[in-house]
Amino acid sequence: MISGITSTQVIQTILAPAVMISSSALFFLGLSSRYVALLTRVRLLNDEKRYHHRQLAEQGKLAEFDRIRLSHINTQVNALLRATWYVRNAILCHILAVICFVLTSFAIAVNFPISHRFIQGVPIYFFLSGMFLVLCGVTCMALDIFISSRVILVEVKDEG
Repeated sequence: MISGITSTQVIQTILAPAVMISSSALFFLGLSSRYVALLTRVRLLNDEKRYHHRQLAEQGKLAEFDRIRLSHINTQVNALLRATWYVRNAILCHILAVICFVLTSFAIAVNFPISHRFIQGVPIYFFLSGMFLVLCGVTCMALDIFISSRVILVEVKDEG
């Protein structure tokens, strides 16, 4: 063990990445509800699209409003599918970040009793990898927000 470091200090150092684990877990919680909402919206739009296609098959034509609505549904579904891809990737990034932060704690714990030059840099690499994954996850969340705002504009345009 490195001289001058108490067991309490070792435990505090090992638990430091827990703050990042908690923040990633909060992101994950919000993202998972966002993901479910997106999937539900896509399913509802697909149900409405099937309704219009049945109506087209039965009557041979659609009213102008229904034709425009069907076009807007297709636009929205395509955008929402892209948004679900970003949310899914954000979730995966945060899960991988948590794994990196847990590995950081393990690497710190192994580093204290062994204190080998090779092992000394491992915790920082795990921690930086986790931080990079958090950055990637937040970037995916931002892209989802941009896409979602465009979907709302299509929906509002459809109402007018």
